[in-house]
Amino acid sequence: MSTTITDPRRASMRVLVLCAVSVMSAVAAGETTVLTLEQALARASAEGSATLVAASERERAVARARQARAWENPTLSVEVENVLGRGPYRDFDAAESTVSLSQPLPLGGGRGARVRAAHSDEKAATAAIAVAALELRRDVAFAYAEAIAADRLAGIARERAALGAQTRAAVERRHAAGLESDLQRARVEVETAGMQADARRRAAAALAHRRALASHWREATVTAALDEAWFDAAPDAAFSATPYPVPDTASTHPRLVVARARVEQARAELEAARRAPFSGIEATVGTRRFEDAPGADRAWVLGLSMPLPVWDRNEAGIAEARAALQGAEFDLERAARDLLAEREAALAERDAAKLEVDALTMSGLPSSKSLAQLSVQGYEAGRLSLIERLDAERALVETQEDLVAARLRLRQSEARVAAVAHDAGPAEAAQASSTER
Repeated sequence: MSTTITDPRRASMRVLVLCAVSVMSAVAAGETTVLTLEQALARASAEGSATLVAASERERAVARARQARAWENPTLSVEVENVLGRGPYRDFDAAESTVSLSQPLPLGGGRGARVRAAHSDEKAATAAIAVAALELRRDVAFAYAEAIAADRLAGIARERAALGAQTRAAVERRHAAGLESDLQRARVEVETAGMQADARRRAAAALAHRRALASHWREATVTAALDEAWFDAAPDAAFSATPYPVPDTASTHPRLVVARARVEQARAELEAARRAPFSGIEATVGTRRFEDAPGADRAWVLGLSMPLPVWDRNEAGIAEARAALQGAEFDLERAARDLLAEREAALAERDAAKLEVDALTMSGLPSSKSLAQLSVQGYEAGRLSLIERLDAERALVETQEDLVAARLRLRQSEARVAAVAHDAGPAEAAQASSTER
């Protein structure tokens, strides 16, 4: 005995479809303007926390370099001798007062090496700003592409839900005509309910990705439309050159500039550690007054003091600085190798994603659409079963999702290539060279 679907249940399914559609419609209707990738990058660079943190670190390094160049403060000393004793020294009549000024001298203690180390630290912090800018551009491009992909997947889920509603209506007609069983009718109900739930999940995920994108410039969400043309554009050919055949530690990539600056800093700190035992040279100049001499005569007091490295030659500090230098040199070599490996991997991923996009665009998606249309016609004519129609519709949705995923990988791999293939331009390289000299 067959069971008839009541109108309230049919109406509830329509409500679910409208709810899923309304979530994305609210986003699309929020603003008519389009937020391009370059605009998003500009906002993230101006208002994002990553570049602000890097700029703060550079300010700290500049302050440390300025402090390293400062001289130590002099010491003023006042001494009174031969007073408050016995006999002729019972009062201040035989007092000898000395006023002197002592100044530590930056001789032999590696002050110049410490200044060079602080300057290298400042140079590394400056290059770190460029590293942060590259990473921010990559991360924003990732988030931007993911937001567009999430919008696309939400749209596919809505279309699938609408297609499921059409399939269910067709099953209802065939069931009413006695051409479809109760089992198939129940099956399409389950399929349709799952499609509606998936549409709601996709819509929520799209909103979450928009919030993640807006977090790069510390806002709640993005309500503007995104640049769909950028997402569908052909691959960028700017980085199609052959990767570096060997790791290049002389590259002007900001990551290697930072690593080289750390090597220079460690080398200067090693020199400062070697000269540390001879630090502490101090010159003293003063005047002494003799109260018991006729006319209270005065005389100059001159002095020079320096430490003798007899017990402590700073051997442990030198060993520590030498190990730090070796570690910095290894880090530079590893950074060059990592940069090369990341560039090659990003280029390979970009090429693979491009091939996948081309295959799905030229053959996969058209074939899936044709198959889905034929399955609808075949099912209506009674030549195909419900399972075959559902399989064809599912294959179409999966192909559409695969195309979105391939385009997402293509855009993300391009962002990776741009982040690791960046070298300073001629002007930047010349400026960095003059700074090093």
